[in-house]
Amino acid sequence: MIKMHGKKVKCLLFTLCAAALVGCGDGAAVHTSAELSETEAALSEGGGTADGEEETAAEDGEETDAPDTDENAEPVMEADFMAPVEMDETLKNQLTEEMLEENEMDISVVESAPVTKGCSFTLPEAFSESEDIEGMYVTRRYPIDASTIYYVALGRDVALQLMTEETFKAQAEENFRKEYGEEIEVTIDSFESIRIDGCPAFRILCHYQVGDTQISQLEYAINADKSYVITYSQTSDYDRMEEYEASAETIHLEF
Repeated sequence: MIKMHGKKVKCLLFTLCAAALVGCGDGAAVHTSAELSETEAALSEGGGTADGEEETAAEDGEETDAPDTDENAEPVMEADFMAPVEMDETLKNQLTEEMLEENEMDISVVESAPVTKGCSFTLPEAFSESEDIEGMYVTRRYPIDASTIYYVALGRDVALQLMTEETFKAQAEENFRKEYGEEIEVTIDSFESIRIDGCPAFRILCHYQVGDTQISQLEYAINADKSYVITYSQTSDYDRMEEYEASAETIHLEF
C-alpha cells in the first residue's frame, strides 16, 4: 500500500507533469492556457550632499567628516537589478533553428507549424475528471489508487524542440527541489523523438522514488503551433501501463 499521504503524491505527480507540460473522453478535446508572468525590479536611491557642497569644500581646503565605521560590520553588497529581457519572436526562432541545425535535430516546427484546433485521446475506462485540478483525471478509487492522467495545452514554444534527455531530467529534479525542498532523483527509462500527425513530439518514460513509493510516468509532448503535453502516472501499487499505452495510441491532433 502507499505509505505516504495521498495529497503529497498528487502534488508530486502534478509537479513533474508539465515541464515542460486531459484526457479527452469520446474524442472530445479539452483546452487550457498558460500565462507568462513578468518580473519587475525596483531600484532604491541613496541620499547624498546637496548639489555643489562637496566641490565647494574641496576648493576651500576643508576636510569633510567621514561617517563612523564599524570594523566588525559586514560589507554591504549592492545588487544589480536587471529587467527581464524580452526576445523578439523572430530572433528566438532564428536562434532556435541554428541550435537545432548544429545539433542535427528536427527543425520542421520552426520552418512551418500546422494550425491545430486541439488534441484528443481516449481515456482508460477507470478514469474521470478530477474536481481539484483542471486537466487532471483520476481513478474512481483515488487516492487509494493514485494513478493519474494530466493534460495541458500551452502556447507555441519552438524551443521545446531543443529538449533532451539530460535537460528533461535536470528540469524535473529542479522542480522538485524548488517546490518541496527535496532531492528526488528522476531516472529516464526511455526518451524518444517521434512524430504525431506529422508534428514533432517526444515520448518519455521515467520513474522516481518518493519515500516508500515508486512513481512511473509516461509523457507525450507534441510541438505544433501549440504545445500539447499528456502525462500518464502510476504508483508501484497499481500497474496501468498497458492501459496507458493503449490510450496513447489514440492521441491525435485536430486540424
